[in-house]
Amino acid sequence: MGEIIGIRYAARHSCNSVEVKKMNQLQKIICVGSAFVGKTSLARRFTLNTFIHSYIPTLGVSWLTKTITFTPEQLNENMTKEIYSDPLTLRCSIWDTGGQEMFTYLRPKYYVGATSAILVFDITNQNSFDDIDMWVSEITSRCPDIPIVLCGNKFDLRDARSVVYDTAVDYVKFKKFDYVETSALNAHNVDNLFFHASRLGLQFSEDHMKFRKEYII
Repeated sequence: MGEIIGIRYAARHSCNSVEVKKMNQLQKIICVGSAFVGKTSLARRFTLNTFIHSYIPTLGVSWLTKTITFTPEQLNENMTKEIYSDPLTLRCSIWDTGGQEMFTYLRPKYYVGATSAILVFDITNQNSFDDIDMWVSEITSRCPDIPIVLCGNKFDLRDARSVVYDTAVDYVKFKKFDYVETSALNAHNVDNLFFHASRLGLQFSEDHMKFRKEYII
């Protein structure tokens, strides 16, 4: 479903703890969360600009790739100081993992080498939010230091939301995560979500996370 193609920056502190020099290497984003929250729809909206209305469960893991270009302003948006002065193009791979319990022992194998994680829940499904700590534990068991962006998906159904916005924001502030609410259906904030996760992965691999400031939209 995807291809493994290198980009310009290595995951110096990626979750496999292998230090490598800057070179053509993949920027890897893992998308995790409970079943039915829309991980695949988000990945497809970002990479292919498509949306499939019927639910097709991810069997194990799939991946998609996309090249994105940042301006210096975009790269510095979540920094407390200006780090970047030139535009930068990154080749990113989005790894979409199956949320079903049957894949519990399979998923973490695909987390190796990740530079950032997107943890998705459904704002209309309280159980998917209640499961977040379990997903955080699964991610950090293999990737103890990578940055995590919490994503509240299905913003198009916000009138039926069961997860209060302030509750999600309080959670990410406590955990020092970032937070983006999205709709894969109408593309609301989807580009912002993946641009930010990609930017965090770059900043993480270059050891600039000490200059990070919170990003909540």
